[in-house]
Amino acid sequence: MNKKQQILFEAKRLFGRYGYLGFTLKQLAQACEMTSPALYYFYSSKADLFKDCLLSELDARRVVTRRCIEQSNSLTEFAGALAQEAIDVCDVASFRTGQAMQEIIHLPEEMQQELQAAWDTIMIKPVEDFLERIHPNIPEGVSYYLLGTYLIYIATFCSAHANQFSRDVLEKLFISAVSGMESPPSLANGAGPCTDPQPM
Repeated sequence: MNKKQQILFEAKRLFGRYGYLGFTLKQLAQACEMTSPALYYFYSSKADLFKDCLLSELDARRVVTRRCIEQSNSLTEFAGALAQEAIDVCDVASFRTGQAMQEIIHLPEEMQQELQAAWDTIMIKPVEDFLERIHPNIPEGVSYYLLGTYLIYIATFCSAHANQFSRDVLEKLFISAVSGMESPPSLANGAGPCTDPQPM
């Protein structure tokens, strides 16, 4: 592990523990056994460091999502695989992408937009494409984007609660939450999070 990899590793651990607002570069320098000036050679701002941590985790999640899609032929299979992968990731990682995405509000606006675009491309778009493949004829007004977002956030919930509930309980919860999506026509009525918002 080179010095920059060590910095990112320790930064993810500290961001995961303290959150964006509680994290300091001084803490990170101490954890990496570096002086603050030496750390500033790599990262002069907490925002840039947070962005790199989040982007590197999104790249790791890209591999996980692709693997779940490739081994699934139905939404239920995908839900089960994604829940299990989310729990496995949680077991070895202290940095939570779902939590981190909630904290990008503390970053400069341009950086927020960059990270939101990366989230949509890496996390949501592959799921959108998978949903369109297995359910090509969903009702008018139903959004693949919001369906994909719904699935990813349920997986994020499973990951966040992996230490509180058993693997089997979380997998059943995820599958139950998405089971109604197996019959797309049912989405036409009352599926609040799955329909495109109407203009005000």
